[in-house]
Amino acid sequence: MLRVLRLIVFFGLATATAEAQGTLSEIFSILRTEGPTVSASGQARVRQILEPYATGKKDLDGEWQSINDALSDSSPFVRDQAGAALATIVYLSSTGVYANPPRLIRLPDSTRDVVIQRFGESKANLRGNAIRIITMMAGGVPPGLAPQLIQIAKADVDGEVRGVAIGALASIPFPAAETTEFWIQSLNNVPNKELRGKVLNSFRFYAPADPRVIALVIEALKDMDYFVRQEAIAAVIKIGKPAAAAIPLLNEIRDGDASADERSQAMRMNAEGAIRILSRQ
Repeated sequence: MLRVLRLIVFFGLATATAEAQGTLSEIFSILRTEGPTVSASGQARVRQILEPYATGKKDLDGEWQSINDALSDSSPFVRDQAGAALATIVYLSSTGVYANPPRLIRLPDSTRDVVIQRFGESKANLRGNAIRIITMMAGGVPPGLAPQLIQIAKADVDGEVRGVAIGALASIPFPAAETTEFWIQSLNNVPNKELRGKVLNSFRFYAPADPRVIALVIEALKDMDYFVRQEAIAAVIKIGKPAAAAIPLLNEIRDGDASADERSQAMRMNAEGAIRILSRQ
């Protein structure tokens, strides 16, 4: 996750030794002044200011207008870096990497609207981070965004952004009929291994409930593509008891050629783990 945020500076949070006073508006000022070639001293100052926000020692109260302004800046670079900074803070807060317990950040309506506007940015990194922010914020993805996310998942020129949009769709607790239809079409599109794999990957984290989708996840266990098959095994584990019909296919994978290469051996072990989990439920 952090690798793809692509901030211009590396945080170095684990080795930060001091908490400097400062606000995000100062970070954005540095980015506006220095541009993409941020100086070493500018990078150091950004790290100092960002550290307490990213580690949960400081919240975003009073910062939202500065964030909105940066996300709407005339400079694509500033918009991109503002999106990366906010995505990183929201991610670290929601996962509890540095703060325990994890805390979901609630975006003001104005910030949420600006972030959603960034779905249409020309820069793929910013599009992806905007979707990540909406996915990880308190309250999650508004169901009304499903049509836009489906379009991004189908047509965005960047594969990573398509994957992020697919994950955002899967995170909506009660998917609309058009989302379910997208899952069905995608999983039936056997030649498109990338799309099929990305959909299955999203089910690692958000289990589908529609029996038609679950049946297609189980069917994907027959796919000869390594990535698709591994993602199908992981998805079946996440789905749990409703995917118990997968056990015969998992048995076939587990009992495959024991002398095969390491990847096949890993798949056999994963299938064995899935069988144990499904058999207990």
